[in-house]
Amino acid sequence: MTRWRAYLFLLFILPLPIGGYADWAWPLYTALACGLLVLELRLRVNDLSTFPAAFVRSRWLWVSLLLIQLWVGAQAVWVTPDHYDTWVYLFKGLGYVCFFMLTLLLLDTNFRIQQAIWTVILAAAFQAFYGSLMVLTGWEYGFFAAKHAYIGNATGTFVNRNHIAGYLEMVLALGIGFLLAQSTVYKGSLRQRVRQAVQMLLSSKVVLRLLLAMMVIALVMTRSRMGNTAFFASMMIAGALALLLMRHKSRSTTILLASLLIIDIAIVGTFFGVDKVAERLQKTSVDSESRDEVAHDSFVMWQQQPLAGIGAGTFQTTFPKYKSTDVTAVNVYNHTHNDYIQFLAEFGAPAFVILLIVVLICLWRAIRAMRVRRSELLKGVGFGATMGIIAIGIHSTVDFNLQIPANAYMFMFLLALANIARWAEHDPRVHTNAPRTPRRSKRHVTHAAHATTTETP
Repeated sequence: MTRWRAYLFLLFILPLPIGGYADWAWPLYTALACGLLVLELRLRVNDLSTFPAAFVRSRWLWVSLLLIQLWVGAQAVWVTPDHYDTWVYLFKGLGYVCFFMLTLLLLDTNFRIQQAIWTVILAAAFQAFYGSLMVLTGWEYGFFAAKHAYIGNATGTFVNRNHIAGYLEMVLALGIGFLLAQSTVYKGSLRQRVRQAVQMLLSSKVVLRLLLAMMVIALVMTRSRMGNTAFFASMMIAGALALLLMRHKSRSTTILLASLLIIDIAIVGTFFGVDKVAERLQKTSVDSESRDEVAHDSFVMWQQQPLAGIGAGTFQTTFPKYKSTDVTAVNVYNHTHNDYIQFLAEFGAPAFVILLIVVLICLWRAIRAMRVRRSELLKGVGFGATMGIIAIGIHSTVDFNLQIPANAYMFMFLLALANIARWAEHDPRVHTNAPRTPRRSKRHVTHAAHATTTETP
């Protein structure tokens, strides 16, 4: 198995074992991601010109992420009340950072970008099909085990409906961006337009649209309130940004963005239960869930050690000391149900701010890609990364998606794609997966090479 195929294998299996949360799954992910990165660096280190522009341009981002892991290692030695949990979190974090760097290194051609996106779309489509099958047939069986929670909701091989919703909303964002990159422009006579329409119906674009529709159906069937809210809100925000920023956008792009909202909400939602999601939103009792109180108590917990943090991965151990009587639920809280507050409490303010800045820079680069890139593929990837980052950013205000390995890896994938969309060199080669060859010096460049048009990021 080549390094590229191993990478695609990792992308595909991420959500399978209960969202990667299984005790054997995340060590496998970490070992595979870190091992592949070491091999890739060993092959490239002797010739620095082989490093893709996106990897080089993003060096301060992955250096910052590595520094955060260094801080977690320091926490494991001096700060944490539970050394084992912090060491575990450190190894998980190293896997995330290695995967981020590996994505920047490997996705160096159009063909590889498309292959990677198709891989996550197929993985999510499987989760969507399996989750929908649960609801429609009543066969409540997860990852080789019977379900004991969220009966009647689509969960796929995840445990929590909110986490499969988080995974689907990120992949849907990429899929929609990928769809935009393949927008069809109908030109010529009526006969030519009909021929173009038939070709479109026989193309992979139709397959992609059907897979996305399946994922939207499954997302609605999760009955995840914030999952659905985050998806539709992020699509409207990213869609508005695309219409405002994209240069030379075709009429088909505008129509496609509008149709996604109309079709997905009005048709899919009507037949597959968006009304039930709305009903859950109306009937939600804050008193029964106590999420606001848990978030408040977690913030108080951070105030006790605002700079050093309580120690990465130690929320479950530390929270009972700060749990107030306002938390009426009898649940055992192993996470805050707010990723922002949990990262702040566990990492401390300095590390949290660095992490937040990294994410915001990636988001900005994805937005800029929609504006400045001429490649339809890279503009579409920029749209997908923008929408996905916004979606999970909204969802993370009331849930802990980024504590689930599959979703954390997918989020790092989005961050890497944001930088690739912004900084990847124009690559007209669509049908090769070979790495880029090093640039030759100017004195060896031929007249034909001088005539070749390249894109300036």
